Amino acid sequence: MSGWKLEGFYTLLTLICGLIMIYWDRRPARNDDRAHLGRLRQLASGTLLPVQSPDGSDLYGYWRDGVFRPFNNTAVNSPVAYYPSILAFRIHWNDYALACVFTLVCSTITVAIAIHVAKRYRYVICAAALLPAVFFSFLYVTTDAVINSLSLLFIAIALRLHQRAEVTWPQTILLVIFAPLVALTKTTSVALLAMLFLPMIAVWRERHVIRWRMLLPLASGSAACLLWQRMTSHIPPILGTDFTLERYQDAQRMLISHPLEFLQSLLITLVQPLDFNKKVDKYNSVRNLQFFAGSEKAQLPTGVMLLILTAIVLLLVKNNIDQHGIHWQERTIMGLMITGFYVLTCAAMLLVGSGLLTADKLGTYADGMQNRYFIPMLAPMALMLPNFGITVKRNQVVNVTIAVCLVLGYVGIVCAHVLIFPKVIA
Repeated sequence: MSGWKLEGFYTLLTLICGLIMIYWDRRPARNDDRAHLGRLRQLASGTLLPVQSPDGSDLYGYWRDGVFRPFNNTAVNSPVAYYPSILAFRIHWNDYALACVFTLVCSTITVAIAIHVAKRYRYVICAAALLPAVFFSFLYVTTDAVINSLSLLFIAIALRLHQRAEVTWPQTILLVIFAPLVALTKTTSVALLAMLFLPMIAVWRERHVIRWRMLLPLASGSAACLLWQRMTSHIPPILGTDFTLERYQDAQRMLISHPLEFLQSLLITLVQPLDFNKKVDKYNSVRNLQFFAGSEKAQLPTGVMLLILTAIVLLLVKNNIDQHGIHWQERTIMGLMITGFYVLTCAAMLLVGSGLLTADKLGTYADGMQNRYFIPMLAPMALMLPNFGITVKRNQVVNVTIAVCLVLGYVGIVCAHVLIFPKVIA
């Protein structure tokens, strides 16, 4: 990568491989693609909130070809989470391939900007973005693409301001506008607003002044999230004719009224071994291999993943050289943020992960948990590592090794998804 800007290398690698897979992928790694497409069609047509089923049940969705199609699991998603696909559908209606291309291009450019903005911590942003789970999310119509890309950009902006140890009013106004967009991608994304405290800490350390203005984007982001939650509070986020809003609200009250059982679930979900128990959720195991194997539907072999993971580890090693800028105060804030994000995610999975929460599920594993949900937390988690005092004497060799591993790894991803293999059903 010597002589190349890291963001340029990332952009070329992602766009070239991504475009090939959008048009020739034999094993698409898509989660809830039909439900996302239905929600996209509705938003692109100008309807902000889904419509209720004509039979009066608590199912929400849209009408197509004279048939009501419910998609409660994506019904509460805001337009922000689909902005590239909405733009594509407004240009050429119902062109799924174009929507995928727009999602890939917009998400890739957003991450490239994040890598550029992060400056000293560009390697940790790039390391998170290069995970196959992130790359696959950019290849189809899904909220994950926007969640991942906007989250990385927001983290990068917070880290840039932290490095500068100053926050101007124009930057504050930009954050006041940007924070609501991040908070509207997903409910749990509101936890990312805690990153705004990092610049405040840096300003205090350098200038002994508290920049109270940073509370403005914190307030705007929180307000946007609460407003959207209020607008969609009548929609139960689970699919099924027997899952009514009343039962969902009862499940919420049950979870709140049993804090010890909830704490037990939090601990169990961290360490419980997973198997292929078809009576519970046979997908639990594959969903927890997504970081390492790409997706739950088409997992990558070891030969491909070792190359990519090696490159990611080397990027984190390079990042650790500048880790001295992250002090214990910043690590405390990020630790609380990661904990809050995990608690919110577990609560959501307990409520609706594998059916509505019942008394017998209290204190058990949060079924349906997927490690792709935690991609927005990867960069802060890496930044919590202490400064190991690492130095790289042969930086050119490390850069070339990273580039070669990534090129070969991503070529392997393309081959795994595009080529025909014997005894493998495409």
